[in-house]
Amino acid sequence: MTPRMARFRLAIAAAMLVLGHLPGAAAQDATPVRIVAPLPMNGGTPLRFTGSLTAARQADLSPRVSGLVKQVEVDAGDAAEEGDVLVELDATMAELERQRASAVLAEARKRLEEAERVRDEAYALGQNIPQTTLRAREAQVEIESAVVARLQAELRQQVESVTRHKVLAPFDGVVTRKLTEVGEWVQTGTPVLTFVATDRLRLDVQVPQEYFGIIALDSPVRVRLDAEPSEPLAGRVAATVPLSDTDARTFLVRVTLETSDRPLIAGMSGEAAFSLPGDRKALELPRDAVLRHPDGSTTVWVVEQGDAGAVARERTVTLGRTLSETVEVISGLEPDTSVVVRGNELLRDGQQVRPVEDRTEGAVGGTSG
Repeated sequence: MTPRMARFRLAIAAAMLVLGHLPGAAAQDATPVRIVAPLPMNGGTPLRFTGSLTAARQADLSPRVSGLVKQVEVDAGDAAEEGDVLVELDATMAELERQRASAVLAEARKRLEEAERVRDEAYALGQNIPQTTLRAREAQVEIESAVVARLQAELRQQVESVTRHKVLAPFDGVVTRKLTEVGEWVQTGTPVLTFVATDRLRLDVQVPQEYFGIIALDSPVRVRLDAEPSEPLAGRVAATVPLSDTDARTFLVRVTLETSDRPLIAGMSGEAAFSLPGDRKALELPRDAVLRHPDGSTTVWVVEQGDAGAVARERTVTLGRTLSETVEVISGLEPDTSVVVRGNELLRDGQQVRPVEDRTEGAVGGTSG
């Protein structure tokens, strides 16, 4: 018999004494059940789950225009700083359009200068020139000014078009995949590089949904990377994503790591140990005491002393960790409660029960209901 089993056998006897129902002391028509008293657990034991390092920023870079790849400046593994040219498309036609727009603008500016000169001559003549002529020369200046403004905008558009033939690094990072080569024709929106930032890595951990209310924001975390398990890193819970994975019944916990001089890369695996409050109340029960329902809820049957004797009452509980033979109960149960561990499958609320002692060694445990 294991030490845990021995503790539960003592708890069974204690629970039966509390109810005043040692074998043979109850009415024979009551349903026989085996009961146990929950055992207190150390609430400060850290929770340990595995996860992977992810980058805070990752981008599949694509050109903003379609065109022929003229130059690829980087390869997978190369680092680049924000603004560096990574891929360049052939911009010959766009450059010619820019030159044309620049020449047209220069021509329009000369016309504007001439219109301003003619208007200023009219101002100098004063009363010796008809007012209609003066107004016409002023209007011509306004027209030429509008033309210059329009052509300036067109030139800026052509300059931007030339710039868009270059794929620039959006932030400091590393190229993880090169997806194009010189001579290929690429379309707008087609990825040509995968670029990942390396300055703000975090550990993403999928945690069972029953711990969602336990892991608090900004709580400390000890991280051990599988590549260097002997040198733990300090971290803190930065986010708990309130969306459960319907297949795995887990939710995402994101842990930020404190600044480290160690070389870290996205994709590294590691273990996160979440520190829990030391005063957290937790109880331990055999797995067979817990009934799991299709809607995801979990309940236990407890035995209460009534006027007519011991009766069964159903209680909804919140579970924590599942161990090999027992489960952790976080809420819904008091330490001095007598819980049914055998004979709980067909009980009804208020049904009279008769606690009995199960003398089969190792009876506590087994699989959960």
